[in-house]
Amino acid sequence: MPEPTRTLMEDVEIASQQHMVHLWLAIISAVVSLLLPFVGIVAAYSGYRLMTVMHRRWFGLVFAGIGLASFSLSMLTIALLQLGYIGG
Repeated sequence: MPEPTRTLMEDVEIASQQHMVHLWLAIISAVVSLLLPFVGIVAAYSGYRLMTVMHRRWFGLVFAGIGLASFSLSMLTIALLQLGYIGG
């Protein structure tokens, strides 16, 4: 008999019990990475770790995506500035 699917709040509660550090780091660093893009690496790693724990993989993927997108866009901006494609 298949097990019943967990609600989002039950899934978050289980993740907070097993990997509380990764849960809070993913949430906080994803928000901070919007202002300091280099923090996006932490959000990407913590979001990845949440994907391995939680039943809903999209929850961790959202935080990993925000962090990785912020970091990638900042690296692209720096590269384009150095190459002279955009003015600084």
